[in-house]
Amino acid sequence: MITQAQLDLALKRQKQQKGKYLGQILTEMGLVSQEKINKVLDAFSKRKRIGETLIDLEIITPEQLETALQKQKELQKQGVRKPLGMVVLELGFTNYDNYLLALSKHFNMPIVFLETFYPTRALQGALGEKYAMKNKIVVLENTPSRIKLALAEPTPRLLEEVQKAAPMGKTVEFYLANPYEIDSCLRKKFDPFAVTRYR
Repeated sequence: MITQAQLDLALKRQKQQKGKYLGQILTEMGLVSQEKINKVLDAFSKRKRIGETLIDLEIITPEQLETALQKQKELQKQGVRKPLGMVVLELGFTNYDNYLLALSKHFNMPIVFLETFYPTRALQGALGEKYAMKNKIVVLENTPSRIKLALAEPTPRLLEEVQKAAPMGKTVEFYLANPYEIDSCLRKKFDPFAVTRYR
């Protein structure tokens, strides 16, 4: 639980830092864990849909959202399931950096850059190398009390699956990363020549 004074301080910071959600600020202040914020948002159906987040951030217009939703429905009729954000990207309504920003807000996850990160077999083994590879997850840190993971395309199902698989008492912290950087990290891990020009 947080105190009224802590909540007041968080609300004050929210007014100063336009565009930040209260949960994001509470997490940054270290008052509430990312996991608890996400559980509350999901339990009370308070998480905004990704389309609403894209509009809130002025990345797309309501008209563009309607066009993207229509395109998504057409794809579903053809048997193709595609996240709305990917449809928005494919329609050219935004770039990947803006989409990543919206995902960060939507899932209450900070963005991490992986250009200089080199994953190790021990880190990736914490999740299982095949599972991490299949779901495009890079393990950033693994200590007895917490595990930090970078994801390219988070989904509620994936987040829940990873949370359930974590050992009891171990905190899971999720971060977002560009899928190209995730792919590059995974290639570095499995192909030592991927980081050099010698082939």
